[in-house]
Amino acid sequence: MWTSRLEPQELARAAASAAAAGLAFLELPLLRLEGLAWREIRAVLRDHGLGATCSLGLPKEAKLPDYPERARAFLLEALRVAHALESPLLTGVVYGTLGEPPSRPPGVGDLEAVAQVLKKVAREAQTLGMRLGVEPVNRYENHLLNTAAQGLALLEAIGEPNVFLHLDTYHMNIEEKGFKDPILKAGSRLQYIHLSESDRGIPGSGNVRWDEVFSGLASIGYRGPLVMESFVAVSPEIARATCIWRPVAESPEQLISEGLTFLRGKARASGLLA
Repeated sequence: MWTSRLEPQELARAAASAAAAGLAFLELPLLRLEGLAWREIRAVLRDHGLGATCSLGLPKEAKLPDYPERARAFLLEALRVAHALESPLLTGVVYGTLGEPPSRPPGVGDLEAVAQVLKKVAREAQTLGMRLGVEPVNRYENHLLNTAAQGLALLEAIGEPNVFLHLDTYHMNIEEKGFKDPILKAGSRLQYIHLSESDRGIPGSGNVRWDEVFSGLASIGYRGPLVMESFVAVSPEIARATCIWRPVAESPEQLISEGLTFLRGKARASGLLA
């Protein structure tokens, strides 16, 4: 929303705005791990009374299922960084690379290879007291996991108790036949959600059926993070991966004043916020 660069000065600006808006944490994208000033970043967050969660997609040189050892090494390093940032979890497209359409559908062997890598990573996360999330995304961004049902099947194949499902309403709007039913089927395995509009812009201004989303979350007794995700400040890497070529909102301030207000209203009405 505020910046695509994990630099202390840039993050300080984002953290000040997030704290002023009453947010509890920032989601930090760990797309590049080299040279990350995690001590300074952690200090900025602490100064503003904010927590952190961490997300990522695999880089091309460590994509799954092609390069399992490289993927495992990258994810283990990302876990260490996330732990240093005091994030309780690492989530996102931990199973693949964004924005690279394949020439064939995924095979059984592909998903088995992914599960084997993520099982090892999940066990390492457990030693750090962390959880690992799996986020299905739409067919144009990755071909391995597109629906909640596919995500749950991968969780079963991984078979580790600290692995959870991470849903995103933007992707659900493309791939699911509705919003409430996948949430109900996920149940307690759903522990993280991106609240993102159908155009990735201001929540409440598009086609996502928000009453279904919040009704489903309330029905399963959801108490995980409620993450407003939008893209105003995008890096070239994020733009390519998500195909965002035009502004989806005027400014972060508009997202906060309109989108966050809308989401908080829905969450309160559903009993998810006091």
